[in-house]
Amino acid sequence: MGEESGDRGSTLRAAGGVLLAIGALVVFIRRSEHHAWSDFELLLTVAVPAAGLFALALAGHSRFAGRPPDPSRSVLLVTSVLLSIVALFQLLQWTGASARHLLYDAAVLVVTAALGILGARRAGAPYAILLSGLALLGAWMLVWLKIISHPSPDTVRVLLLAGGALLLLAAAALELLDRIGAREIATAGGIGAVAAGTLGIFVGLFGVAIGAIGNGLIRSSSSSTSSGQPQEPHVFHAGSHIAGGQTTGWNIYLLIVSLVLVWLGARSRARGLGYVGAVGLLGFLISVGAELTRLEAGHDTSSSLLGWPLVLVLLGLAGLLAPMLRRRAV
Repeated sequence: MGEESGDRGSTLRAAGGVLLAIGALVVFIRRSEHHAWSDFELLLTVAVPAAGLFALALAGHSRFAGRPPDPSRSVLLVTSVLLSIVALFQLLQWTGASARHLLYDAAVLVVTAALGILGARRAGAPYAILLSGLALLGAWMLVWLKIISHPSPDTVRVLLLAGGALLLLAAAALELLDRIGAREIATAGGIGAVAAGTLGIFVGLFGVAIGAIGNGLIRSSSSSTSSGQPQEPHVFHAGSHIAGGQTTGWNIYLLIVSLVLVWLGARSRARGLGYVGAVGLLGFLISVGAELTRLEAGHDTSSSLLGWPLVLVLLGLAGLLAPMLRRRAV
């Protein structure tokens, strides 16, 4: 009965914290839209609940009792970290700092990451460290975007790849040191690595969609001449002029990285890595199945089984048969 009452209290505490944060955000949005409150009053609206939830997540942590941390602590901590992001940006507004300055924005993300790491270690709840990893990845990108003005999509992908690799290395170091949050940092690194491979898919889909709209407009406008005689329409391939689209090289990268993340997730029982790898494989399937590289080049899709279909089938069969052949050799 006591455990059931404790679980019920934990659930109510977590739900109460989330509702409090949502309520604070609703007040913040409504009062900021109509300029009814000053910047300082708006800051207090989100900063006070964020600080309160953070304190509740850390208060009374019974590490000495040998019991696992209360699940509500994770919910309260994650909620407070998310609310702190709004509070920190409002702090910039109140102090007169430009909220559009990339370095200030990066500083906000670094402070957010520090809050998540500190809170997770004190409360014994590692889930907030995933937010910290994503915040550090965002800060990394903002700093480089400030250094490199108007980077190309390929440069952005390389920066995402580098940031993800650094987080994966940090996760490996935390694992060796047996510190909390290694799996969460690894998940954030995997997100960066997969994002580098999937960015071109979104660029390519956008380019193909714009090209299809352009083709439709041009065909409709050239369907008849001033004399009423039909005219052969011109074909407009906008996708072939879109820089940063998906290429075969990035497809290969995405396939390899996604498979490695799924393997690491299964081997280390880090479900986050497995989920990220699965998303990467889905992106690869969309890219190869829709033949984005051909569409971006202005070609029609093909029903041929040569190319990726044959390569994937052969690689799959090789992976399935390799263990059997090794057993026979032994």
